[in-house]
Amino acid sequence: MFEDLRQFIENADQIGQCKLIENAHWDLEIGLITEWQAGLPRSPLLLFDRITDYGPGYRVASNLYSNADRTALALGLPLTASVMEQVSLWRDKERSLKPIAPVEVETGPVMENIHVGDQVDLLRFPSPKWHALDGGRYIGTGDMVITRDPDEGWVNLGTQRVQVHDRNTATILMSPGRHNDIIRKKYWAQGKNCPVAVSCGQAPLLWAASNSGCPWGTSEYDYAGGLMGQPVKVVKGVTTGLPVPATAEIVLEGELVPPGVQDIVEGPFGEWTGYYVSEARLQPAFRVKSVMHRNNPIIQGNPPLVMPLDYALGRHIRRAGIVWEELSRQLPGISGVWVLEGAGINTGLIISLRQEFSGHAQLAAMTAAGSYSVAYMLKWVIVVDDDIDPTNMHEVMWALGTRGEVGENIQVVKGCWGSFIDPALSPDKRARGQFDHSTAIVLACKPFHWMKDYPVSIKAPAELIRRTREKWQAHFAMERP
Repeated sequence: MFEDLRQFIENADQIGQCKLIENAHWDLEIGLITEWQAGLPRSPLLLFDRITDYGPGYRVASNLYSNADRTALALGLPLTASVMEQVSLWRDKERSLKPIAPVEVETGPVMENIHVGDQVDLLRFPSPKWHALDGGRYIGTGDMVITRDPDEGWVNLGTQRVQVHDRNTATILMSPGRHNDIIRKKYWAQGKNCPVAVSCGQAPLLWAASNSGCPWGTSEYDYAGGLMGQPVKVVKGVTTGLPVPATAEIVLEGELVPPGVQDIVEGPFGEWTGYYVSEARLQPAFRVKSVMHRNNPIIQGNPPLVMPLDYALGRHIRRAGIVWEELSRQLPGISGVWVLEGAGINTGLIISLRQEFSGHAQLAAMTAAGSYSVAYMLKWVIVVDDDIDPTNMHEVMWALGTRGEVGENIQVVKGCWGSFIDPALSPDKRARGQFDHSTAIVLACKPFHWMKDYPVSIKAPAELIRRTREKWQAHFAMERP
């Protein structure tokens, strides 16, 4: 496993998947190059250096996980495995995972440069303006926001956008219901500022943990340690005392003040839904008291884009594997889980199962829809039979078109957990702060009560196809195993 971001970049370079770009401008040009390349099937990792207005060594990395090979590399999965095999392997990892607490060390590369008080200058870093209508520059898109619950003492990591406003002031946009939003409100209720650290570049699996759906009270540091098979090394923050990654690229430390103390206009920003949804709005200031960074620091850039793969590290594989394991703990017959690619990583889920009792498919859908790990902005849950590969949209669409009665097999559940960034939120609901939505459950399955009488499919059994493939593989040298 990779212990820091630059080790991953070096490995990507060794396999010919890293492109050095010099003299690009931080104002839109880095974002435009990133978007252009992200849409290509074999898009390379991009490392920007000698950025306009900045000297050499102040760098930005983007498109880190924009193709399947680098995603597998970062997650420690076989590059030659099929998508369904990768999901199954991730499910196995989740099943056997044992949390490992972080270990505090005296020092680490992140402490090579330390700036405190008047020495703090966020503008020393080439934070990009990623999209044309963005309200400013964002140092945090592939970041981790670190907070500690004031009552229970556990440490939370989350991924939220961080906008730079001046030398020592930023804003962090936290969505209602997220764990660090709940934590900061606890501090504010006690009349205190909320201590916060923001890591702006870190090891791939550590960052993956920060945007996973860990349950309340479980530190993503512990989860990441389980994923990596070893404890995450942390150092004590110089002004907050929070544990921060010892191998992080850049760490900002400070306090989030309560609303009304120092509010700053944040955004707008191009959202992961593919739209500008939320207008510029007032957000509590993040007063930065100290900055630590490595020599030749790298800002990790993961701006939301309309692209073939999710901009976050393998979240389609991770979410599918997590839900598969969660469902299998409660229900029999779950044969696979996938996400609706291209629909926004949160909005759709596909479950394949072997129906064993009346209501089985509906129960699986409702169980998934109620899981914290995927419930946020989940609008579609599609259930198919176990002869359908959920990662194969051709087969899924075949099931949608040929199985079940539309009038009977679609249910709509109202009042589900949503967000203000939902582009379909009506103006009335947005005005009154009602950030919920409906979720459709679609049972594209053979009706259970007469399933045995359903017309026989012309599809060959998967095992027969596998044996045929093994026998004749050599005749199709171009086919990926």
